Amino acid sequence: MSAYWVVEFTANGSGGDYLGAFITASILAVFVFTWFGSPLAWLTGRALRSVTARWVHVAVFWALGALASVPVMWLMIPWTGLDGEPHLGPRIVGAAALCGAFAAAGRALAFTARARRERRPPRPADPEDVLLDAQESGR
Repeated sequence: MSAYWVVEFTANGSGGDYLGAFITASILAVFVFTWFGSPLAWLTGRALRSVTARWVHVAVFWALGALASVPVMWLMIPWTGLDGEPHLGPRIVGAAALCGAFAAAGRALAFTARARRERRPPRPADPEDVLLDAQESGR
């Protein structure tokens, strides 16, 4: 989202007028998404645990990522110099779709990581742990 708005900054000629405030707001948005988005993602995953189709999970996370990003982008508009732009709605929708795509990609990567972890052979026991267990069981 920050990269999108930096492109908007440079495209409309406002340059770095509000760049410092925008970067600060972007950092705060990351913290807000982390603190509120992580529990929301966990709850969504728990609600979808009975759904076996991975595409449903990815689609739901795309929708949640897109919906969650829209209010934050609307709050950041005053720092971009695009406040009175008439065609701002399609840009917000496009950026929201991009944010949703990143959320969906994160969910898809989580599925991939879980599958890789489940295919991994079990690690052999540490010889020192085996020796200690044998010594304790002999007492």
